[in-house]
Amino acid sequence: MQKLDPIMMSYKVYYINLDKSKVRRDFMENQFATLNIPITRFTAIYGKELPFSFLKKAKKEFNFLAHYPNLNDGEIGLTKTYFELWEVIKNQTEDYAIVLEDDALLDNSFFKDLPRILDEITTNHFLDISGRKGFFELKKNLFTSLFLIPSLQTTAQVIGKVAAANLHKNLTQFYAPIDVLKQDVSKHKVKVYTTNKSYVKSNDKALGGTTLQKKGMPKFKKVLREIMRPFWQVSTLFTYKLNRAFRNYFFYKKG
Repeated sequence: MQKLDPIMMSYKVYYINLDKSKVRRDFMENQFATLNIPITRFTAIYGKELPFSFLKKAKKEFNFLAHYPNLNDGEIGLTKTYFELWEVIKNQTEDYAIVLEDDALLDNSFFKDLPRILDEITTNHFLDISGRKGFFELKKNLFTSLFLIPSLQTTAQVIGKVAAANLHKNLTQFYAPIDVLKQDVSKHKVKVYTTNKSYVKSNDKALGGTTLQKKGMPKFKKVLREIMRPFWQVSTLFTYKLNRAFRNYFFYKKG
């Protein structure tokens, strides 16, 4: 456990890692040994090993207007991993959790800036530290910003203990990948902030590439998928995404 002076907020650092991904595990452990900061491994769920009945049910929950293309087994496994991790975080002693995926390469300034970053949020909030700009800025602080629709990654985030409880309670279905689920602020009832600076980048390529995307897909399927993508973007813009914007707006307006 780490203490943050002067605000004295505590935090715990987790990284998500598949049992088979030993190179990534070593990368994260070595990175934090150099930083001299304790880190806790959280075992990721390997989607292909989930029961067929579970995968079938999860895929039925998929909402085509929320995401394109359909969820694969890896995305379902990762989403389930986060659902379970949120339950752990809500019951931990520490005020905050810093959650990293196992390809996260942190900027050296992150832990230096962390006390001032946390001074701009509370344990009710979720913070993405990738520095990506979302749609329609509602609020801008020195270190963090609030967007109507945040543009999120899953590489690294800070989650308040209360926020984890709300996420665990309100996000239970697999209708989209985990990063898209978190954009539906009005559904999970947690304000989502992003850092103004990018404090993390993916070291994915140096670690063997993605562990989520399906490999070996026939070329004609890839081409067909990309041909269909613009049609999906237009259809969802005036349906799901517009609805999300209105719902998020009224959520933020209330409080």
